[in-house]
Amino acid sequence: MQNQVWSSADGALLKKLREEAGVEVITLARLHSLSSSQVKQLEDGGDSSFYTQSIKLATGRKLLMHFGADVQPLEPVADLKPVQEVKIVEQKINSIPTPTQTPITNIALQKKKSPSNLLIFGALIVALASTYIWFHRSVPAIQKESGNIGAEQKINLPPLAISIEPKTDSSTIPIDSIKPQEGRPECVWGNEVAPVIFIQPTKPGDYVHVVANTDASICIKDALGKVQVLYLKNTQSQTFRGRPPFDIFSNKLNEFKLFYQGNLLRLPSSNTTNINLKEQKYE
Repeated sequence: MQNQVWSSADGALLKKLREEAGVEVITLARLHSLSSSQVKQLEDGGDSSFYTQSIKLATGRKLLMHFGADVQPLEPVADLKPVQEVKIVEQKINSIPTPTQTPITNIALQKKKSPSNLLIFGALIVALASTYIWFHRSVPAIQKESGNIGAEQKINLPPLAISIEPKTDSSTIPIDSIKPQEGRPECVWGNEVAPVIFIQPTKPGDYVHVVANTDASICIKDALGKVQVLYLKNTQSQTFRGRPPFDIFSNKLNEFKLFYQGNLLRLPSSNTTNINLKEQKYE
């Protein structure tokens, strides 16, 4: 293909190759970051979707190469300006007037006639000096205040810290998977309940958020004795609300992510089946 513009024969070839490959117009357009109208104008004609003919030619050649067409390199076009155009440019350059020099005496007279320039210049210097002094007085105070805030935060931070906010699970859980149970065999409340340590709370302690890493059940009981057995599938989540403290049991407790007061809980061991969550002060 030696022509320097996109022709109707090129468009017909592109359309034939696309249809033989079973590729839709919109699919081809998305593969090459083009619009459907651009692909259609390449195949059927039209220039409204392209800035220049050279852009249209380059785009069409790229699509032909996509289908394995033998695209020959373009012939170089000499970038030579006509002699007449060069003469016109020279005439324009020669027509530019040369700057005239202003006599020194006229400049001196103009300075005498505009004493207000000195006043404006002096006021600008005073304003800059005032801004400089104010800035250097304010920065130490701001740094001192920010340093005190950082020190207070370091003092209040407990040694054991895990702060992972639970992600909202958009999947819905069927109503049958949440079954309030009282005294069912699935819930075994052991005599030795392992407490769970977490950092300073960021949310109220009237609910527990549970995320399952596998298909399993988990029992949660609040201080009023309300018990719920949650049957969750992998990646499903549920929130249990009640009055703290909460007792939690599951034979697969390590297969759950438990969030309480805005923190991801850390189990004492992988064999833990019972934990007790006591509310910490939240302000």
